[in-house]
Amino acid sequence: MDDWQWRAWVGHPAGGKVGAAFLVTATRLLTCAHTVHGLTEARVGFPGLLEDLPATVVSRGDWRRAGDTGDVAVLELRAPVPYGPAALADPSGLRERVLDGRTFSVYGFPRRPDQNERHASVTTSPHREMRREWQELKTAPGDWLEEGYSGSAVYDPATDEVIGMVTNAELRYDERADLGWMLPVSHIRTYWEELDDLLPLRWLTAEARRELREILDGVRFTDPLGADLERVVGRPALGGFRSAWGSVRYVAEGWDEERLVRYVAALGTHLPEARRQRLAAWSARHLPRSAPAAPRSGPASVIVRLERVTFDNAFDVTVHTWIDGAEGPSRQTERVPEKRVRPAVETGVAGVVPALIGRDWMIEFAVPESWLGKPFEQWYLDPRNRIQMRKYPVVVRDVERLRPDSIRRDQAHHRWRLLNERGRSDPRPIACDAPRKGSHFQDWLEANVDFCVLVYGSRPVKSWLTAALNNGIPVMLWTRTPCDASAHDTCRGHRVLDELTTAVGDKHPGDLPRVALALRKEALLVPKDKPHCGRELTLLWDDPSRLPDPPLAMEV
Repeated sequence: MDDWQWRAWVGHPAGGKVGAAFLVTATRLLTCAHTVHGLTEARVGFPGLLEDLPATVVSRGDWRRAGDTGDVAVLELRAPVPYGPAALADPSGLRERVLDGRTFSVYGFPRRPDQNERHASVTTSPHREMRREWQELKTAPGDWLEEGYSGSAVYDPATDEVIGMVTNAELRYDERADLGWMLPVSHIRTYWEELDDLLPLRWLTAEARRELREILDGVRFTDPLGADLERVVGRPALGGFRSAWGSVRYVAEGWDEERLVRYVAALGTHLPEARRQRLAAWSARHLPRSAPAAPRSGPASVIVRLERVTFDNAFDVTVHTWIDGAEGPSRQTERVPEKRVRPAVETGVAGVVPALIGRDWMIEFAVPESWLGKPFEQWYLDPRNRIQMRKYPVVVRDVERLRPDSIRRDQAHHRWRLLNERGRSDPRPIACDAPRKGSHFQDWLEANVDFCVLVYGSRPVKSWLTAALNNGIPVMLWTRTPCDASAHDTCRGHRVLDELTTAVGDKHPGDLPRVALALRKEALLVPKDKPHCGRELTLLWDDPSRLPDPPLAMEV
């Protein structure tokens, strides 16, 4: 026993105790974010040992107001203290620990004339989970929780091991409570990932885990990474992850080592070159059966994002690059009037192209629905020399699908996955004289969930386009020239439809931007008075995994 010398109080720099904390290293303590809300400095004391020590708030979770998740803060002392840190419980064993009915201890620093700490016994259960964040605490008869208990470790007095932290109490009886909330250590680490360096985890060594976490520090969990995760473990992870490290931990703690090896290899393809090399070196040392790196995902891209502003008839223009499955250099978002969109895009694209020279690359325009038919391939890649974008594959995308909360994006994800699994386009032709009632088209698409590629004989009417986007159709092709024939037996639209359908029928979906480029080049050699499926060709090609970070103004 160490007499629980790691138990501490937290106070305001001006004086007064506001809550509890517990020591996790010689210089760092955990407490609740709400106890130090608005503070950058605090005071800390170890009752009867060292009192009134200065501490800095070095990390906070997501908490901003009552009821928020992420009620975690980390305090750092200016000098180490000579006390052993709290022993932390293995997160994988928490369920068994609380199911056997044992009693845990908590402590607090309520306002009392003697200024001493108070203690309570509590029980909990995994069945008392709330919002997939907390577990409910129930005090023993005669014990209460009060203001000043927030930040207390919930620990097993028989083993000293901490299983969680008190964050809330339901104050009712004269500002006392018999019910409280605990944030388990398995969730605390979500908001302060360095905690994983201190937990007694069962995979790899502590040093190997720490090094891997540092390599992945700041790396987001993205849709492309989610697709790799699903391929490795065989199912999507519910709820996603806050970071790439969180997803690695999920695989390591829930699956066998072979899947961890595969996932780490896939993860490397999404990292910038320097981190990729560090990860490869780490894998060689710590994963002796490591798999070779997966091939880099898809061609590089310039991704132009046009987001209509609610007022002023203006657009937010952002130019990204997408390189080796991750976002590369990008241009700062520029707000311009509609008449200035083209020159802003041409300038932005010219500015990022040097990052792609020598690669296999394409240009993607993520634009509002009403702009999908614009002749973007005719815009200039090099305005000074009047070099058009049509020298490279040019595709359009639905900008709404780039939003994290978009149902259109979710629908497209399912159909794109089916399309890739199938490995060929199998397009559905839509004739220029097909019935145009939007509701029938909507029902037809919704009923046929295996339809992934649509080819139109002429420019689709608005109701068709909206229905296709709402149902997640990831690939569509059409020529922008309308079919105005009075009879459609041998009309231009039918000829173009047959040509396009044949051109893409057995092609892999990943090859379609290059197929469209070849068709556009063929059309340059055909007399203007003769129809060709590559003339004025629009390809909507919407791979939901190619998802650059939205500008701050566009985030949801």
